[in-house]
Amino acid sequence: MKVLLVEDNASDADLVKCQLESLNDIELSLVQTLSEAIKTLENNRFDIILLDLNLPDGWGLESLIKLRRQITHIPVVVLTSLTDEQLGVMAIQRGAQDYLIKGSDQDRLVQSLRYALERMRAQAAQEPAAETASRHQDSVTERELQVLQLLREGCTNNEIGERLGIAPTTVKSHITNILQKFAVTGRTKAVVEGLRRGLI
Repeated sequence: MKVLLVEDNASDADLVKCQLESLNDIELSLVQTLSEAIKTLENNRFDIILLDLNLPDGWGLESLIKLRRQITHIPVVVLTSLTDEQLGVMAIQRGAQDYLIKGSDQDRLVQSLRYALERMRAQAAQEPAAETASRHQDSVTERELQVLQLLREGCTNNEIGERLGIAPTTVKSHITNILQKFAVTGRTKAVVEGLRRGLI
């Protein structure tokens, strides 16, 4: 797997390099600006892009949008800080395959890269988007969609129960079903997957 890391912070870049360069099946290259990344991608083959959202020539989601205008066929995993986790979710809505909190451990980093790559390949082989969305819609019940939307708004189980007029234990059951159907762990990842599928 050839990975292009776009990161201008030396300490953050060094951490990723230490985590990935010890793996025999991953080849890592580093650039520090968005313009350098686009030029490198136009002249070299990479399997995946690991993108810091805050760069000298790109800030926040602007970095991802600029990159996606030029490079559409390579999956992107964005890097963000803990305080910018919502930014990571928004990046998913704008074409990123996944997001990572800076400082994530090696297993989480590698898992995210492999998942993003496989997901991009799967999307390329899927049916037309409308049919795919319809199939995904059918797999999730209307009540689960309501719960998912309230999860996106940051509601607790009790708050969701009050809004929908159901018991917190029933809310928990719906969330468990959503996690199983989406094959994810955690409320945030469920919301991310719902956004990816265009359900919310």
